[in-house]
Formats: sequence, C-alpha cells, structure tokens
Amino acid sequence: MTRTTRITTLDLDPARLAADLASAERFGYNDSYGEFICGAWRSCMLWNRTGDADDRFLEDYEGGARSTEYGSALTYVGELVGHHFRVEKLKFARLARLTPGSVLVPHRDYLELDSDLTRIHLPLRTDAHCFSSEDETVYQMRQGELWFLDATRTHSAASRSDRDRVHLILDFSTATPAEALRVDIPVDTGIPEDSVVARRPLRPGEHKSFEALADVIDEANYQDVLAMIIKRYFEAEVKAADVFRWLESVVRASGRPDLVERAAHHEEHCLVSR
Repeated sequence: MTRTTRITTLDLDPARLAADLASAERFGYNDSYGEFICGAWRSCMLWNRTGDADDRFLEDYEGGARSTEYGSALTYVGELVGHHFRVEKLKFARLARLTPGSVLVPHRDYLELDSDLTRIHLPLRTDAHCFSSEDETVYQMRQGELWFLDATRTHSAASRSDRDRVHLILDFSTATPAEALRVDIPVDTGIPEDSVVARRPLRPGEHKSFEALADVIDEANYQDVLAMIIKRYFEAEVKAADVFRWLESVVRASGRPDLVERAAHHEEHCLVSR
C-alpha cells in the first residue's frame, strides 16, 4: 500500500472516548510547526523518543517510542493503540487539534528525516465540516476511521466546524501500513469515492480576482491572504500546487520583494526541503 487509504472503521466506545478527550482538554498543547498553519493546529506528544511531552519535533532515532505523561493519562486511547497497532514499531504519537476556521498550508512531511515512516490517522472528534486533501482530491476522515496517510504527497486540512477537530496521529518505523497494524489491510484502493468531497468548478476570472489582494497584502496579513487562497482550494477545483502559484501572483503584483522572497521560501520549506 503506497497511497492514502481508508483501512477500516473501529468500533469506539463513546463514553470512554469522551472521558479521555475530557482529560486531554487539560493537557499542555504546543504550536510547533506554525509555518504550516493558518489559524491554529495544536498538538501534544503521547509517545516519542524520550517520554518527555516537551520533546515535540519529529526526528530520527534508534529504538521504540516511550509514553509521555499525557500518553499514560489516556487509558482508553492507550488500549486502542496497544490493541490495533504494533507498538514496538511506534516512533511518535500525537493528539492534534485543528481549531475552527483553520487551514493547513499544503505541504509534504518527512522532508527533514533520513528514515521512512508510516503515518496513521484516527479521528477521535470530527464532523461533516472538517476536510482533508491530497493533491487535487478533497475528502473526509470520519470519526473512528483508520487511515493510512501518504504524508510524502502534498496534503492539507481545513475546518469549518464550530469545535476543535481532534485526531490521533501515529508514525511508525515501517515500510508499509501492514507492518504497523494488527488489523487486516485492504487492497490499495486509494481514497474511496464515498469519502471524496465534490468541489465546484472555478468561475471565470476567479483566479484573477485574487490578484486584487496585491493592493493590501503586507507582512502583517500575509498569512491571512494565504488562508483565503487555501480556503478557496477546499471550495473550488484548484490544484494543491496552484495554491502557491496564486500566492506568487499576489506577492509579485504587490511590488514587494520581501514578500516574493517570503513566499518562495515558504513553498520550498513546505514542499521541497527543510
């Protein structure tokens, strides 16, 4: 399996999950990887190299992951992980909260690592107003669904919900999802049709109209302008790669060399190398 795929749906216990999510409200979340966020995407480490919840960045290391104080506090989540995954292969596990109105900048993961990892998502709290994307496909991960996410491909996420979307994100030192899981793996089918969200066609002149933002864009609102473009990508048939093309057209029209440089560096960091 090499493509993003819905693996299965877990039968979650609503009461026990609610208790763990209530406990997680008291955790200390961090804003690491803020360059990938327009809005707020906050996370806390449940398992990592040191067992220290403040050790928050992905990195290469030998051996298996250790539970942090937050991982140990989530009894039900810990049981889910132990039952469905090969914990000896686990490198990182995080709770990630995407706040209402927030979007992720299209990006690719693992660019800073020498090793290959396998990423699994388990949505713990979400609704019909939360979206994910890969390249030109917008789709939804529903609560309890287990997904393999090909994090090497350009991907993003958006929330139009009125509450935080909470995902359990796990990274394993395996070449395939089958080596990380204790559940049956389906044939590689990609993103299933019943998960895909239809987007409307672009209207005539819609791209051009965004260039008017060149008259107002500056250092203070650069991220806001980028967020507007990303939100349009989730609504209309815009390619993920074109998000930065639209941004480039705005900053070039602004006549601001500093913003042109910032946008070029931002694209490089998100999609090419870091």
